[in-house]
Amino acid sequence: MKLPEKLVDRMVNRIVDELTREEIIEPEDAEDFKRKVKGVFKKAEEEERELDERAKEILKEKLNLLEETNLDYRSAFKAVKARLAEEMNININRRERMNQVANMIKNLIMEDETVEIYEDPPLIRRRIIAILREAVREEEDIDREVRDRIKSYSRNILEGTQEWNLLYRKIYEDVLKRRGLY
Repeated sequence: MKLPEKLVDRMVNRIVDELTREEIIEPEDAEDFKRKVKGVFKKAEEEERELDERAKEILKEKLNLLEETNLDYRSAFKAVKARLAEEMNININRRERMNQVANMIKNLIMEDETVEIYEDPPLIRRRIIAILREAVREEEDIDREVRDRIKSYSRNILEGTQEWNLLYRKIYEDVLKRRGLY
């Protein structure tokens, strides 16, 4: 669930501010608690980065096997990543990963001694998920807009190629800037 930093900041602020305003939780120091919640997102992102790196390492070691079987790199990468994700207990589906992150935040709230809790854990989790769903939808809209712009080019640019990746990043940054998230 790699999200733009400003989008993560906005989600963290909403989670802590709304849960506090609705008197669901009461952190001793709201800013310190926001840093802890942001740490959950950073940890999740680091787990996903490690997953990608391990998948790349495995494919690098098995490059000759790819050539012998005529498997394309993207398909092999997805298969290896899915297998590793299962082993590492990391869901690679965006919405399911969001649920994992929501549980991590809920657990942080439940375990943090500097936070008073006034509601049941399932309610806390539902409120967090509602906020995260909005953010994931926004990120999916951004991704869809970027992909549509790439598809609109007069020539077909194959996804996964270096050209496609560079173009994706450039357009992605442009869309983030337009939305005030860069």
